[in-house]
Amino acid sequence: MYAFGWNYFVIFCASSFVHVIIESGLYLSGLRKGEMYYRDFKLPKLMEILLRSMVEGPAFCVPAYFVADQYAKGNLMFAGLAILVVGCASFYLGWFDRKHYRLAKNESELIISRRAMTRPQSVMLLALVNSICLIALMFIPVTDRTHAFTYIFAYAGFVLLFYFINYNLGVRYIETFRHDLNAYEKPKLSLQMAGLVYDSAYEMTLLISPAYWLTYYLGFFS
Repeated sequence: MYAFGWNYFVIFCASSFVHVIIESGLYLSGLRKGEMYYRDFKLPKLMEILLRSMVEGPAFCVPAYFVADQYAKGNLMFAGLAILVVGCASFYLGWFDRKHYRLAKNESELIISRRAMTRPQSVMLLALVNSICLIALMFIPVTDRTHAFTYIFAYAGFVLLFYFINYNLGVRYIETFRHDLNAYEKPKLSLQMAGLVYDSAYEMTLLISPAYWLTYYLGFFS
């Protein structure tokens, strides 16, 4: 029972730490644009990064680890419970954003957060990091590899579920920038689907995977 609780505490801390590094890099490079408020109080950037990291990181990593544990034990019903929890939480967050969007009188009252991946150097760095992460996952011993890849696929599925719910609520979507019009526009549905699958299955999943495989190699899991 101690080991059960310890592993979840470790993945919580590891995912938060990895997210802090990612969010700090996005902010310093100018790829993350947006602000976070508590009521009318604008949060300092450090507090925003810490809060975002301790919410967004564990929100998918911990349930994904739970699914991997339950799948290994053959408890598929309990694994499905995690899908329900993540789905309900995703719907709640999306519904709240949608409510704020509808109450806004004009765009100046909206809090818009953008994460652009348009710089060639950033895209190449992402590809390099994700390749290293994929290799690291493949070197996990065969006895533990099933658990690792169940975690990875569960994480990707949870992020994709989050995007699917929020896209249909109209609060999270992909935009392309038209230089000739100096404005953003929403592409067609097929590109939306491709972009969201890419973001959840490749960009996010592998980029966050050190929370699992690095922790595993360092021997923190019981």
